[in-house]
Amino acid sequence: MKVLVLSRSMGEGHNRAALAVSEALAARGHTCETLDALRLLNFDERELHGRAARKAQRREHTHRSGSDIASAAYGWAAFKAPALFGAVYTAGEVVCRAPFPSPVYLQNQKYAAETWAYIEDRRFDVVISTHTFPLETMSAIRKRYPSKVRYYGVLTDYTPTPFFAEAALDGYFIGHPDLMRKCRRAGLPEAITYPTGIPISRRFHRPTNADEKAKVRLGLGLPPDVPIFLLMSGGVGSQNAPATCDHLLAEGGEKVHVVIMTGRRTDFYKSTTARYQLDARVSVIPFTERVPEYMTAADVILSKPGGVSSTEAAVSGVPLIHTAAIPGCETKNAQFFSTHGMSLYNQRPTEAARLACWLLDDRAKVASMLSHQAANIPLGAADRVVDRLEGPT
Repeated sequence: MKVLVLSRSMGEGHNRAALAVSEALAARGHTCETLDALRLLNFDERELHGRAARKAQRREHTHRSGSDIASAAYGWAAFKAPALFGAVYTAGEVVCRAPFPSPVYLQNQKYAAETWAYIEDRRFDVVISTHTFPLETMSAIRKRYPSKVRYYGVLTDYTPTPFFAEAALDGYFIGHPDLMRKCRRAGLPEAITYPTGIPISRRFHRPTNADEKAKVRLGLGLPPDVPIFLLMSGGVGSQNAPATCDHLLAEGGEKVHVVIMTGRRTDFYKSTTARYQLDARVSVIPFTERVPEYMTAADVILSKPGGVSSTEAAVSGVPLIHTAAIPGCETKNAQFFSTHGMSLYNQRPTEAARLACWLLDDRAKVASMLSHQAANIPLGAADRVVDRLEGPT
């Protein structure tokens, strides 16, 4: 089976879910290609020469720039203006209920011809996307270019996000059986909606015993014998992270260590590093591929409630505090986790820090939380997605 996995670089979770699906496909011996959807445009002109080639390169650069601009705009809104981000999200929920195609569909259907040309040229059997925008493009392709290619979407939050159900596909993968009712109300056909769980990399399926924790801490250069709080600010960063760190240090005193992950924002990394450069109790980490190890090393994780990062934390077997949620899907993710006993949720840095320190001493609460995580987020979601892709059409 030859599979194209599409994402969009608007939040790190979509990319990580796409890579998890690719990882599971490769492990089964399937051929897989993983791309940002906007990278597909104008591929068929790249072999031309002279003036035509230069024209194609300019057009491709324009689309690449558009992808970068969209990603930057998402990052700016999520980091600098979360209230604005929430207002746009709410507006999207209203628009997607209208009985006519949304502006999101009208924009992304423009890419149907070129995306289909790529799919046809590479002879893919299946296309699967972890972001809504490519889903809309795929929906347009299904209508315009009937074929045997199958198209699927992965919902990477614990709520049906705006426009996800607008795309008419061959199947949809969602994070939990309890989401079925909401997804049905949003418009997803129940017969082809599969509660596989959100796909995450196998690298997060790590043992959390004391020996493994000590080994990982040594490899990361972290102190071996003090409580460690992992403060995750998401791929785009969180302006609340420094305040949360300050309260963790105030609550924990000299016998704690805080690891702050600043995501892809270099400005946030620099400002946070400068703030704590003289405090040995704080490690500031820029974007890294070693997130599974940092989760294993932690005693408590404090995180923005992204759907993928929350799933990764849950399978890592570490107590979880949700905080600094962006209005919209993140607040709904936090509510889903907290009502299912998988996390504690408080928006305020002071209260989030207090809860984290409290968890260090409440073994019964920690045991209950880890039990609920294991019951609600079983391992192997990416494999269950591949099972369905391999199944009868």
